[in-house]
Amino acid sequence: MTPRRTPSTTEDTRIRVSARNREADSRVFAYLLTTFLARADQLRRKHFDDDIDLAVIAEAVSIAAIDPQMRDPEFVREFRSIDTVVGVERQRGVNALSIAAATGIPRETTRRKIKRLLAMGVLAETGRGKYVLKPGYVQSPEMRAMFEELTRATIRFVNDCLDNRVLQVTASNPDPRD
Repeated sequence: MTPRRTPSTTEDTRIRVSARNREADSRVFAYLLTTFLARADQLRRKHFDDDIDLAVIAEAVSIAAIDPQMRDPEFVREFRSIDTVVGVERQRGVNALSIAAATGIPRETTRRKIKRLLAMGVLAETGRGKYVLKPGYVQSPEMRAMFEELTRATIRFVNDCLDNRVLQVTASNPDPRD
């Protein structure tokens, strides 16, 4: 499937989303956001044997492993599609202490959960105490299905926000505070 191309834009005509009536729309936004987050958590729990901490730790490792590269336009071009596997050599290993600090999950709990994620084939150990997302894991049918459901939930959330006028599309010179 070929991704849709967006029309080219200039500095003055960029399309932005704004939330101009934050206070007036705060209850509607809170409802829509909470509904979206509950759906996302439900999908994450389902995939990680009803253990949200496993999901949080796996996500923290996957983010930390490629975070510096996501600022490199060449890396983003090469690995833009989820179909492209990011090998161990392109990921930065992260230790349990860093994961615990990033997630707020106690260090010993984090260590136990990492062992379980290694056994599940979610993480790979690249050196003593350094972990990355196992190459190919994201491309598994189960993960692909979860990403597809999360994509649908995200699109529904954004469209619900637009339909309820909690968010609006603006065409030019957006207010930088939005």
